Amino acid sequence: MTARAETKQFLSDVQKFAGKPFLHGETIAFLLDEARTRGMLQMFEDLVFTAKFLSKTYDLLNRIGPDGDGFQKISSEFQTNLEKANTLVKTVVKESSDPLKQRIVDTYLRLDQESIAVFMELLRELAWVKNWMLDGKPLP
Repeated sequence: MTARAETKQFLSDVQKFAGKPFLHGETIAFLLDEARTRGMLQMFEDLVFTAKFLSKTYDLLNRIGPDGDGFQKISSEFQTNLEKANTLVKTVVKESSDPLKQRIVDTYLRLDQESIAVFMELLRELAWVKNWMLDGKPLP
């Protein structure tokens, strides 16, 4: 699938807003366009909200460490939301026949250590989209 022109411009604008280049821009464009096409834009919005939560929680977990006060509870909440993000991505791409769908599943959703690390990169970039929205700017 080739991203819509509006989506490409949107990602370019978000990238400038974040001050960092996307590593997973093609995936984000695919998820956004699939969600829009399938009437699942609210799921995409839920995904970017969850991504922001996970990004911040991951940083907090690393900062306080396993012996820190509240680590177990925060870690449990992190795991629950990581599974939610995984399910949201699966749901958005489920009906797609695009070859990119399988690459997304294989790259981000295997739930092994390598896949989770790459999924966290994607979630951090999806959090940029949430920051964009929090600044009062709409999705395309």
